[in-house]
Amino acid sequence: MSSVSSTSNSTQSASVTTGNATDVSGLTGSNYSLSLAEAVSTKVQPYLTRADAIMTQINSNKSKVTAYQNMQSLLQALQAASANLSSQATTGSNVFNSRSANLTSSSIIAGGSPSNASALLSASVTAGTNTGSHSVVVNQIASAEEDVSSTINMSSTAALGYSGSFSIGETGKTPVTINVTSSMSLSSIAASINGAQNQTGVSASVVSIDSNHSVLVISGSDTNTPLQFSDGSNILSNLGLYSASNSTINGTVSEGSTTTALGLSGTFSINGGTNGSGTATPVTVTVTSSMSLSDIVSAINNKAKSTLGASTTFAASINASNQLQLTTGTANVVTFSGVTGNVLSGLGVANVSANGAANQVQAAQPASLTVDGVSGITRNTNVVSDVLTGVTLNLTAADPNTQVTLTVAPNVGAAASAVAAFVTAYNNWEKFITQNEATNSDGTAAASAVLFGDSTLRSASLSVDTTITSMVNGMALGDIGVSLNGANNLTINSTTLTSALTDNFNGVFKMFQSTVSSSSTSLQPLGTDYSSFAGSFTMGVTTNAAGGITGVTVNGSPSTAFSISGNTISGVYGSAYSGMSFTFTGPANATTVATLTATQGMANQLYTTANNFGSTLNGAVQNLVTKLQDTDTNLTSQYNTIINQANNYTTFLLQQYASLTTKIASATYTTTVLNQMFAMQTRG
Repeated sequence: MSSVSSTSNSTQSASVTTGNATDVSGLTGSNYSLSLAEAVSTKVQPYLTRADAIMTQINSNKSKVTAYQNMQSLLQALQAASANLSSQATTGSNVFNSRSANLTSSSIIAGGSPSNASALLSASVTAGTNTGSHSVVVNQIASAEEDVSSTINMSSTAALGYSGSFSIGETGKTPVTINVTSSMSLSSIAASINGAQNQTGVSASVVSIDSNHSVLVISGSDTNTPLQFSDGSNILSNLGLYSASNSTINGTVSEGSTTTALGLSGTFSINGGTNGSGTATPVTVTVTSSMSLSDIVSAINNKAKSTLGASTTFAASINASNQLQLTTGTANVVTFSGVTGNVLSGLGVANVSANGAANQVQAAQPASLTVDGVSGITRNTNVVSDVLTGVTLNLTAADPNTQVTLTVAPNVGAAASAVAAFVTAYNNWEKFITQNEATNSDGTAAASAVLFGDSTLRSASLSVDTTITSMVNGMALGDIGVSLNGANNLTINSTTLTSALTDNFNGVFKMFQSTVSSSSTSLQPLGTDYSSFAGSFTMGVTTNAAGGITGVTVNGSPSTAFSISGNTISGVYGSAYSGMSFTFTGPANATTVATLTATQGMANQLYTTANNFGSTLNGAVQNLVTKLQDTDTNLTSQYNTIINQANNYTTFLLQQYASLTTKIASATYTTTVLNQMFAMQTRG
């Protein structure tokens, strides 16, 4: 015999089968009629009818659970969209704290257009940074040291014939000894230097001028970190990379006339010269394009005397080859710093650094900035995050003559995108509401309206609609270009929205987010208000003689709803004021009373509503889902019990009818025999 399925997921009517049992309805006599099918339908069908009713209820509940879960998802999407516009939510981006950095330049390039400020620096701003403008001048970017050898009159792979060793490394790191054999070329020396780069911070490369001329280039990896050398075997000196002492420098460019304007301009500082007391002070010189070699020499000497004193031994001159010559007159090495323009390169003057690098292409130097008129700001790297609070400057080029204006402003684009996302979330919610309010032509609920007339859905819808049509702090959605159309969907006028965010950002902020005001300047809101409190209350703050807070009252009575930490007063978790914080700067040995007023912004209200209804932990919809699922569990148990009873009864009936079938068959046979015997006797 096949039995009834007891699964609760069936959408078909419950039924039982009679298996292979013989239907005895055809075995009839004058006084009886037996039908197995009639017995099953009469005796078992009531069980099946009850099971069908229970299954109908289970399926109805499942449809409601699915609808409620869709409702829950839409509310959570609305909550997430509101979170980005809300101050209450601890999740989301809170776009009203988002900031953008705009760069403009004071310099004008050819054609009358501003120069490209972004070529000098870029900036990023953290959320909540104070808005305003700052001036930035990049005087110098931080650089790593780069030195080059003399031109070697052989290919990069030819053996140099040098033997010995030298050590090299960035200052502050452990130098590594590089061993050189006579068979090594410039390329193999560069490879040895690169093999120790992780330890020394120094890399090397070879520039091939042509097949017979090569130059070795070594570079540091860290800005403002000079290299250090040790050249006991004179290998670096032979390569023209190192000079242990060079108190005299000659330019390599010979001028045909010492009195003709050279067309060179720029500024540089010469280091190594000392005054009469032996104190070394840089000599800073500015050269214009109209100056000749003689003019430059005079300018250097005049500046040296005014800087170092008349007794200084430092001097500039013109040698016999009409080249610039600089000498300290001491053992100090002549070096340069703060180099701008093309003067030194035009005169062929190589920068021999204080560390002995004979031909320094780029000295290790810090970044140098002037910010908001404050000069002398130096940093070791080009990523500067500790000059302006909340602002990180990424320096890419220097131009002492260009002032960049950095404007920190609210991120209007991010706010507009968040409003658009909120509108989309609301419209999706409204589509669900419309679907569940749909009726047929006769006024009955449409098949799609699973939650038709549902009180929880109606309550959530009313709360959401009341919020979006309200006015908060004197503004409504229509003021920012967001309005309801005939289908009760929100639409956006992008032009109006952008204008509102640009011209009245604070007003839009106050419409969406909660605000707290105080009647006393001594008691002011601190940080973001994460509370859901709306209304007014008075707070009294009592201090001792030292100015410490000794007690807080709310509406005139002592209260445990606020905690005290230093001069900060915060709402206790679980209290009506949880999420509020205030800072107190009032007088000592006194009681200060202030009226505090909190207004819940539109996004804050929607966040709270969506959370109260849509939370998967304890929201109103989740409570309904849990209740229906518990009910279905009980109904499924009842269904299975009834089906088991129906199967058991069917089995019983089959057994009874099987027995009757046997008895009837036997009786039929007996009747036949008796009839035959009776007929035989009658014939006899």
